[in-house]
Amino acid sequence: MRMIQASDVEHRLDWLSLVKALEAGHRLPRARISDRVLQRENQTLLMRSAWIDGLGMAVKIATIFPDNAASQRPSVQGNVLVYDDATGTPQAMVDFDLVTRFKTVGDSLLAASKLARPDSQRILMVGAGRIAATALSAYRVLFPNASFQVWNHRVESAKRLGGLACPAGD
Repeated sequence: MRMIQASDVEHRLDWLSLVKALEAGHRLPRARISDRVLQRENQTLLMRSAWIDGLGMAVKIATIFPDNAASQRPSVQGNVLVYDDATGTPQAMVDFDLVTRFKTVGDSLLAASKLARPDSQRILMVGAGRIAATALSAYRVLFPNASFQVWNHRVESAKRLGGLACPAGD
């Protein structure tokens, strides 16, 4: 079974190729999906299983421990396990952060490629959280001539992204 870490592969990923791959994926048979959530006080264990006939199976497991932030540990952690469709053999364990960032941003970019004008000049990004820097770099590939403005409820976070911050209410 292969272990795939973000640091090993993200420099090889290309946003426009990812958008094409996601679009092709939407033409495949619909995935069968099952979710399971377990909770203990403010801690959560999430499990999402998906099976696409002819492609394979995956299980995404995530833990959410909000109190970890106080000791400088990630609040959300996890892995994605990928299995062979024909044999059920484990194929890979993929870094959760890689899947979360690239799948989330890739889907957003796919939607923008279909819904936004290709010559868009001004783009507003709402939020400056965990995947914001990844999203900003991806959108700059699809819209190389656009200027970006970032709105976030914490102005400092928006400014750190290099965008123009819009305070709440503006």
